Amino acid sequence: MTDPILLDMLTRIQRRHVLLMRRTMKSLANIVRAADPDALRTKRDGPDGWTPVEILCHLRDFNAIFHRRAQQTVAEDRPVLVTYDHEQMVIDHRYAEQDPYAVVEDMAAERERMAAFYQALTPDQLLRVAIHPDDGERPLYDFLMQVGHHDNDHIEQMTRVLAG
Repeated sequence: MTDPILLDMLTRIQRRHVLLMRRTMKSLANIVRAADPDALRTKRDGPDGWTPVEILCHLRDFNAIFHRRAQQTVAEDRPVLVTYDHEQMVIDHRYAEQDPYAVVEDMAAERERMAAFYQALTPDQLLRVAIHPDDGERPLYDFLMQVGHHDNDHIEQMTRVLAG
């Protein structure tokens, strides 16, 4: 990496988004701790929508998926990533029956591993590309930025459901 502008941009993206992924994890933990335990299982985002515990399980599982994709992108040249049916995962993994407090604990541990992984990457590694079957070529820094945005979308959803 010799372009100083690109190097600075990648360094800022890395620093800010690793911090964001740690902060959104804290927000999720705070939401779960503050919520009525029954509301986590009974309130739903519309008639066919998810409960807060299902949202949380989705975030936990996709956190691990995002981490594996990042590791694969560093380890392989232009890997083709596997896609997942997030709606089917809710059923197959029995999200509705899971303990939200255990889910947060598991996710927090995996999130810290992922944050440390991203924090240790070089700018050249952040430029590595993977092929997403639906989205095409994507550089690793794009996956890094996706984590916080994905969390934020579901934090909004979860707080809206709990407030309703």
